[in-house]
Amino acid sequence: MSTTAPSFEEYDFDHGDHVRADWTEGDGPLDAVVGTVTEISCSGGNVIVAVEADDDQYPERSIYGGTHDCAPEWVEPLEQS
Repeated sequence: MSTTAPSFEEYDFDHGDHVRADWTEGDGPLDAVVGTVTEISCSGGNVIVAVEADDDQYPERSIYGGTHDCAPEWVEPLEQS
């Protein structure tokens, strides 16, 4: 059984895009994560999109932050300004 790596070509967002990810299913204090797409990969048969959260979303000294792994359907591109 061969598995092909996921591609950004299948989605409405690309590496480096500024996106909003619905984080209501995620672990942490936010219902949404706004940040930059850094990677797309496959884990356990599921496509995983890594979103690096913008710094201003979490309070200082928060244990949360950094990269959040999201399902592709959670990710919504934001308009680039």
